[in-house]
Amino acid sequence: MATAAAAVAAGAGGGGGGEEGPTHVLVVCGTPEDSQRIAAAVKEIAASSPGLMFHTDAASLPPAAWPAFDAAACTARLHGSSGGGDGGGGGGGADGRHGRTIGRALLVAGVMSSTQELLRAHGSALGDGAVVVADRQTSGKGRGGNQWTSPLGCLMFSALRRLRVQSPAQAPFINYLVCLAVTRGVRAALQSLALPALDVRIKWPNDIYASGVKIAGALIHTTWQGNCFNVITGIGLNVNNRQPTTCLDELLEKAAAAAAGPAAAAGAAAGAAAAPLAPLPREVVLAEILKAMEDVFNTFERDGFAPLEPEYLAAWLHSGQVLDFDDSDPTQAQAQAQAQAQAPVRLAVRGLSPAGFLLGVDEAGQRYELTPDGNSLDMMRGLLRRKLPA
Repeated sequence: MATAAAAVAAGAGGGGGGEEGPTHVLVVCGTPEDSQRIAAAVKEIAASSPGLMFHTDAASLPPAAWPAFDAAACTARLHGSSGGGDGGGGGGGADGRHGRTIGRALLVAGVMSSTQELLRAHGSALGDGAVVVADRQTSGKGRGGNQWTSPLGCLMFSALRRLRVQSPAQAPFINYLVCLAVTRGVRAALQSLALPALDVRIKWPNDIYASGVKIAGALIHTTWQGNCFNVITGIGLNVNNRQPTTCLDELLEKAAAAAAGPAAAAGAAAGAAAAPLAPLPREVVLAEILKAMEDVFNTFERDGFAPLEPEYLAAWLHSGQVLDFDDSDPTQAQAQAQAQAQAPVRLAVRGLSPAGFLLGVDEAGQRYELTPDGNSLDMMRGLLRRKLPA
């Protein structure tokens, strides 16, 4: 692990602190080469952005601005066992990259407006593999522009990766790669800590569930340039926060109680508090997710989605699910009335189409290809319906 010895003022846009003062961001890199590159990058950012303060020397970070997330511990786990900048991570990319690209620079803040917006504003300077983590976000966004609740204990991060693929038509698979990486990473983190396994599943196209409750969501921003996708992946994963739904800590406590025997399980069912466990380290969870993300992206670049599809379908919630499909136009009252008077089209989910969309088959064998931007999947009502146009 390496850091440079400088503190550099930077950026009003893309995650700055605004009226309450600058946002302090600690930068930790895996190699001396990456430290030198990032030191130059933050100087470039500083020219136009006075609202962020990047610290590439931890000693320059004000005590009140120290994040709870341990960037050094995460970086050591991510790079140490895999050979640092010299190996691991599923092999080199098309440009001859070696080692792990994702996480080569880790930028961590106690409070930030949005990890996603920081990378959108300054990703070109920070470079491929930059990852931004915040203990709390003040302007986090979810899918469709919805506000993302950002309580303490939630693992909130965004990662930048240049994905080298054959065609922009492969874009639908990026959601699936990211969700697969989250499920794989969470399982690896629990296994590495000798903790109980959890049934972590994917809700199409970009949510993660456990025990029937949503614990994570992904917001992915992609641009196509020079035969590459610039992919900015934003993840919010409930690790230590028990609100607004549940979190990995709480699910692990319930799993431990169930493993302890019928008496403990009965007490938990009756509302008795489960014995508290040590909080699951967010640093371990992030490191394992980033490793998994690197590996699935590398596989996709090399071989496409086919080698990953069986694992994805094994992790998602929808195989064989039967749904009602309403193909009426929600902007036309007459069409809606006609649809309500007719029997719904019953579709059985059969997997993913070759183009990367959800594949459904009706009782007559007619195939339907449903896009995540054109349809919403209501898990509670079993209903597929068209969304209102943007």
